[in-house]
Amino acid sequence: MLELGQLIKEKRENLGLSQKALGDAIGISDSEIQRIENGLRKTPSWDNLCKIAQTLKFHPFEILLNAGYITEDDLAPYQPPIKNLDDLSAEELKLAQAFVDFIIFQRNAKLK
Repeated sequence: MLELGQLIKEKRENLGLSQKALGDAIGISDSEIQRIENGLRKTPSWDNLCKIAQTLKFHPFEILLNAGYITEDDLAPYQPPIKNLDDLSAEELKLAQAFVDFIIFQRNAKLK
């Protein structure tokens, strides 16, 4: 598991951004980004974490998971019951909904 600062640094470097570019994008100094990445700023604000995550193109929860602040079990109550729906096209979502509707129709027909 990566430390918070290591995770942010890795994500930033993978996108080819400098500390200055990231800082400019979210409205904080490059020296503040450096402190976060080096672990000198242990608890950046939630607002800054969200801005960093958005700029680096990942969900803020990924920061919290990878940094060990939360676990998958902590997120379980907030997960949708069907996974990977975001990966479906609009047409595939229509088919999935039709299948769910059919299953409900069959169940209701058996109850009558």
